[in-house]
Amino acid sequence: MKLDTALKNFASAFAAGPDNFGTVQHRAPQPVAAPIPLGAVLTQYYAKLAIGDKAQVSGALLLHLFALDRIDSAQHGWRWIGAKDGSVTENPRWNRDWVVIADHHGDAIIVDDSSAGGTVFGAIGSHHFKIADDLAGFLQAMAEAMLVEVETYDYEVYDDDDNPLPVFLDEISAIARRVLGPDGEAGFMAFFFG
Repeated sequence: MKLDTALKNFASAFAAGPDNFGTVQHRAPQPVAAPIPLGAVLTQYYAKLAIGDKAQVSGALLLHLFALDRIDSAQHGWRWIGAKDGSVTENPRWNRDWVVIADHHGDAIIVDDSSAGGTVFGAIGSHHFKIADDLAGFLQAMAEAMLVEVETYDYEVYDDDDNPLPVFLDEISAIARRVLGPDGEAGFMAFFFG
C-alpha cells in the first residue's frame, strides 16, 4: 500500500471517531521545515498530514500524535536523555535514524526514517520491537482498527473488570495479521494490549 493512501485512510478514520481530540487531516503536500532532520518517509508524512497540537486517537487505541512543531521535544527521554549534571545528552543506545512520532501511555511509536518505507517499532521502556515493515502498513492497521472500535463497538470494548472484550481483540488481531503479517500482528497487539 502506498503511504498517501494510508494517510488518507488514517485521516478519515480519525475524523470518524467522535471521541478523538484535535485534528488530523490529509492535505496537498506542504513544505516541511522540521526542527530535526527527517528522511523521505517522515517528510512525506508531515507534508501530507496536518496534525493539530494535542491530536489524540481515543479509546483502546489511545495514541497522542506529535505535530511537526513538537517533534523535537518528543525525542526527549528517548534519543535525548538527562545527564547527572542536569544537561541533556544523546542516548548512546539510541539509533539516530529513529524518530518518535506518537505516544501511547508513555510508550513510543518510532519510525526508522532510514528504511525505505519507514519501519515502525514500539518502545515500552527500554524494550523495543517491530510493529510494521513500513509506516503505511501501521497507519492502515490503525485506521481499520479505529473504525472497528467506533463503528462496531462505539468505544465500549471493555468488560466490567476493565479487560478488553475477547471478540474485540480477535477483530483487531485479524486486522493486524491481514495488514501487517504475523510478526506485525504480534507487535501491534503487544504494544496496544500487552
